[in-house]
Amino acid sequence: MGVARLAAATAALFYDGWGTDAHLVKGISYGPMPCKGPCTVSQDDFFSQSAKPMWGRRGRGDLEVIRQLGANMVRLYGNNPENTHRDFLDEAQELGLTVVPGLSDYDFIQSPANCLTTDFNCYKQVRDSYKELLKNGFLHEGT
Repeated sequence: MGVARLAAATAALFYDGWGTDAHLVKGISYGPMPCKGPCTVSQDDFFSQSAKPMWGRRGRGDLEVIRQLGANMVRLYGNNPENTHRDFLDEAQELGLTVVPGLSDYDFIQSPANCLTTDFNCYKQVRDSYKELLKNGFLHEGT
């Protein structure tokens, strides 16, 4: 099974990764916090393996619920490039959901080599983060 293709949204139309199919975006932003009160979490990458009990079929099944609500796209926030995201992407693809991942703010404001240290020229931070994401599941097989 391949990894779900990444997509770009323009206005209210969604185009698949190959630019061949356009349809209305019905998306949900997904950033569950596993807390019932004030708490801290070690990371906010909720589409990694450690969060599978929330989005996976053997757990809470959040992706299935998102699909049942009528969504065709899920937008993500925290994203640790060191984690694999293949299972999440495969699950989303099986359910017909397109995934729009964000870049984590770690490289921009939290890391020792953040954008403040480069006079807000964030090219290297973005390039390095994006490269790691591609290596850990975001590159479609065959490309």
